[in-house]
Amino acid sequence: MGSGFKRLMLVLLVLLGLMLGGCASGPDLRVGISPTYPPLAFMQEGALAGIEPDLAQQLANQTGRRIRFEIIPFDRLIPALQGGQIDLIMAGMSITAERQGQVSFTESYLKVGQMLLIREKDIKRFPRALFDQSAGVRIGVERGSTGEQYVLKTFAWGGVTHFDTTEAGIRALEQGSIDCFVHDAPTVWRYSAELATQHQGLVGLFEPLTDEPLAWAVRKNDPALLEQLNLELARMRREGRLQEILAKWIRTQVLVGGTK
Repeated sequence: MGSGFKRLMLVLLVLLGLMLGGCASGPDLRVGISPTYPPLAFMQEGALAGIEPDLAQQLANQTGRRIRFEIIPFDRLIPALQGGQIDLIMAGMSITAERQGQVSFTESYLKVGQMLLIREKDIKRFPRALFDQSAGVRIGVERGSTGEQYVLKTFAWGGVTHFDTTEAGIRALEQGSIDCFVHDAPTVWRYSAELATQHQGLVGLFEPLTDEPLAWAVRKNDPALLEQLNLELARMRREGRLQEILAKWIRTQVLVGGTK
């Protein structure tokens, strides 16, 4: 075997190594998720399902990095990110000023807003009664949600009941101990418009009270990952993948601000 052939084989082996190395774009991406928020993220037959898991799979397809989910309670996601337990939060998290002081957000992939869930028999009262101080409307919110923040800021004069879970608030509404339940669009849509999960007698008012962008979050000292995620999101939009995933899980236009 001549020296020239050996050199050629060595060059080919090096090139092959570079090509194979290029298929794996980095270590596993540890994604923090809280699967209690349909249709963004929830458990379905023992497996993660929803918009965020599908977006994570698309992200893996585009980057070549394997996704490793870490299931964490929502209120512990940011501390877990800051502490290095995870690299990225994908959990239907709204961009707020307070959170922006703690983490860096990607470009928003979906806009939602707070909406009203009411009893069908009360439809003539709302939403006018909500803004009437003399109406004595009893408002229900989920503790720790952006809906709670909005209500406490906007209706400080009203009677507000705080619930630990969305389901507890829905039961209270059905039983008549509150007059309306304020939550974000996916939740209101799920309980009033999705055939598989809707509650008879409840109606959603699909006029957003707020405008809330949802995004992914990374550590403030990880600008390289932030830039990569924004590039991948832009690619998803450009190729129509983002719209396909949103349409799969949100079968109504009212939830998607500017994106149908």
